[in-house]
Order: sequence, then C-alpha cells, then structure tokens
Amino acid sequence: MLQRAPASPDFQALIFCGPGVSFNTFTSTPEDNPKALIPIANRPMIWYPLDWCHRANITNVLAPSSLSQNTGTAEILRLPEVQAIITGNFLVLPCDLLCDLAGESLLETWMIHAAGMIGSSAAPGGLGVWCPTGGEHAVKGEETNFLITAQLPRPTVPSSSDSLRPNLSQVVYSSTTDTFNDITESKKSFPIRRGLLRKHGKVRILTTARDAHIYLFPYWILDFINQNPKFDSVSEDVVGWWAKATWQDGLIPKLSFDHILNPSSQTRDALETDQPLTTNFNYDIDLTSLSTTNISNLLTPPSTPPSTTSPSSPIDDKPAKSKTRTTIPPFLSYLHPHLSTNSHQTIIRRIDTTPLLLSASLHLASLPPTSPSPFTTNPKVHPTTTIAARTTISPTDVLVGANTTINQFTNIKNSIVGANCVIGQGVKLTRCVIMDDVEIGEKCALTGCVVGWRSKLGKGCKLGEGCEVAPGYEIEDGVEGAGEVLGGFEGLDEDIEGEEPDDASDNMDGKEHDADDA
Repeated sequence: MLQRAPASPDFQALIFCGPGVSFNTFTSTPEDNPKALIPIANRPMIWYPLDWCHRANITNVLAPSSLSQNTGTAEILRLPEVQAIITGNFLVLPCDLLCDLAGESLLETWMIHAAGMIGSSAAPGGLGVWCPTGGEHAVKGEETNFLITAQLPRPTVPSSSDSLRPNLSQVVYSSTTDTFNDITESKKSFPIRRGLLRKHGKVRILTTARDAHIYLFPYWILDFINQNPKFDSVSEDVVGWWAKATWQDGLIPKLSFDHILNPSSQTRDALETDQPLTTNFNYDIDLTSLSTTNISNLLTPPSTPPSTTSPSSPIDDKPAKSKTRTTIPPFLSYLHPHLSTNSHQTIIRRIDTTPLLLSASLHLASLPPTSPSPFTTNPKVHPTTTIAARTTISPTDVLVGANTTINQFTNIKNSIVGANCVIGQGVKLTRCVIMDDVEIGEKCALTGCVVGWRSKLGKGCKLGEGCEVAPGYEIEDGVEGAGEVLGGFEGLDEDIEGEEPDDASDNMDGKEHDADDA
C-alpha cells in the first residue's frame, strides 16, 4: 500500500502541455486530439504527471494552454499570466512524463542540497533530473543530451540507503546532443575552456543520459528569464547558461546575475533609481513537514535583544560602491540509475515519440498486480469487456479497456486494447497499442503497431513492426505494410524553426563570453 506523502505547501507545479509535434500521426489536429490525451497503458498522458504531483501532495498545479509548436519553454515562463500565478518556488514538468520516483524525495533533496540554509540570505540553487536511455528498455533513436557534471563535496555524514545523494552532482554544461554534434562537426573537436578546468579539476561527461525536464526552480529564476529575453529553451538556455555562469565569471554581468543575486548591488540600484527591491531569498520552508524521520523538539534559542544603536539610514549613509563578487548558486543534477529487470525499480522516462509510447505502454502492461508501482492496473481486463469463447488473451501482459468486444479465435499477446473497441474473429495482436473506439476486421494480424482513436481496419490486414494508423483512418481489406504511417502527416517537425546557443564560447547580445575574464 502506497503511503501518502507529507504536505508540500511551498511548491507549485507547472505542467507544459504542448501540441505534440513528435506525435504528428496522432496530433495533426491538436484541438481534436491533443498530445496530453494520448493514452499510455489506457490512461491519458496527462494523468501521469498529475498523479506524480498528487502522490507528492502538491495540489497547486498549473497547465498553460493555447501553446503553439513554436512556443519555447522559457517563453512560457515569461508570459505575464504565468508569472502572475507563480508565487514562490516551483516545479516544471512535461506532460509526457512517466515517473514513479517519489516526488517528496526530490523536494527533500532540493531543500537539503540546493536551497541552502533556511533563513539565509544566500540565493537557493536548482535541481534537474536526467534519466538513462540504454539498458533493457532502450528505444532506438531516443533523444539524448550532452551533459558535463562535477562532483559535490563529500558529505560529513554518510547518506542513508534510500537517499538520492549518491546520484547528485553539479551541472557545469548542458546541451542537446544535436548541438554537441554541430559543435564537433564545425570545430572538429569539442573545446573545453580553461576556466572550467580551473574551477573543477575533475568532471564527468555524459552522452547517453536524457533530460527528463523535471526542474525544481527557486522563485528568482523568473527574474533571470525576464532579464534575458533571448532565452527560448529552459533546458539549453536557462539551465545551460546558468550552469556555465558558475565557472565563467564573465557571464555574470552579461546575464544580469549580479543584479538578481547580489543584494548590495540591487540596493544601490534601487536607491539610485528609486525602484523597490524585487528579490528576497529568505524562504520559510518547513523541512520537517517533508521528512518521515522523527525529530525531537529542540529548545528555541533565546532571541537576540534589539540593538540600542539605531541603524544608519540608507538615505543618509549611502552604501559605498565597492565591488561585491556575486556567488552563483549551483544547479544540481540527479541522474537516475538504469532500469534493470527488477520490475520494482523506479522508472523515469519521457514518452514523446511513438516508439517510446509503445515501449512504455507494453512495460506498464506487464507489471504484476502485486507490484508497488503506482502504475499497475488491476484487473488487467475490464469487467465490462465481452470475450467470446475460444479466445486467447495473455493474463500477464495484456490490458483491455471498458466495453470492448473480443470475438472468438482471437489471440492477444503483450498488447493494450482501449475502451469501446471491436476486435473481429481470428485477429492476432502482438506488441500493439490499440486506442479507444477502434474496429479491427476479422483475420487481421498486427505486430508492433500503434492504432489511433476511431480507426477501422478491413478484413485480412497485415501490419508489421513500426506501423502507425492515424485517428479516424479507414484501411481497406487486405492491406499489408510495415514501418509505415497510414493516414497521418509526416515532416511537420522539420518545419520548426529556432536556434539555440552551442558551446561556452557562444555570443550573446553580440559579445563574446570569455572564461579567462575570471
């Protein structure tokens, strides 16, 4: 039985629900078939991040709407209506997230290792999640990221067995693999700046991990995004430039970190321009509300008596314009371990392509009812399903939705069949995802296919690995194929415009950022 997490009142969650360009077979008309409603193991995609927030007891969940395929993730955070409703530290999640790692574990990790001392005037840092792409459940062609991390100082007290601390590190460089390949192709190598090696003598380079787009951000990050209007991507721009600024001092003034994070600098600016202070890093966070460890009641230390000396007025005694070095808080990464054959191990994945949708759905269908995973389905075959005699349905890896009719001599293995479907006589389904309201004619044989809502397949169709059938599409009798898209639109993602910075030597606002300025 899953235990409900303690309350997490200090965090809001922002779920990005885009139009789903990578699912263009099923989302060519987003107003009718939005990406967030594509089913994963007979549950709508958006159910999974909402369930993750529910298990972490994060009840303040926001989902911006009316996003186009050209709306950048950083641009979303810059929207006035989004900034108006974010009132404190917040989480960013994608709608295509599949994650059964306890949300309260990530929140505790952020508060202990990234948020700094409670009540301190130091700015809190951030935390992101990366997941592996290899192993048993690897999917060919899955997107990866190029990530460079540095070790954190060794803790004084050893971590507990369930702590995420052993998989934590500091991000010092982050980009997509495509950007990394472009750099290496144009420069015939990947340049490593001396400033990085001076700050971190030992770094780890990862090329097979993927950014899960789970970010725990402090409230001040909104100022950082506003001060840098050219930022388009949270992953590559916001996180990427933030990570580089921790070791490339020349970026601090160019990215306005000194104005955002340096209280004395901001005080001087406010006094000179008669503007109010906009940033306060004194967060009231109750760590005990997120911890399952019993903590004794400590005696409250006596309060410090008020000073008898009146503080000097900032108006009468204007602060001297001495140069104060701005300390950039770290952005940490949690790298999730590889998923093994052990079905009880937690899983973190992005489900943003059809092969990943198929792989993840089949994995969830194979979870036993006794699994501690929150994604198990019990019963696997809905009680309202009508199943004819002499029909074979694998009991361990098949899910069937409500009000579906399965005729005789049908054989279904390792597949998901949605609600209100009609499966004809003698049909064979192997490793398939059949969405709701689909009709499959008699003696069809489908292997490794994904069939969209309200589709109709004629008699005797034979579709092999990689076939996708668009929603509402009708296939004539006897059609055969493999690796084809039937009724959909291909190439939509090729029309997406947008360029992002490549390496640490990229220009911003026409100025070169040189690490040797440090």
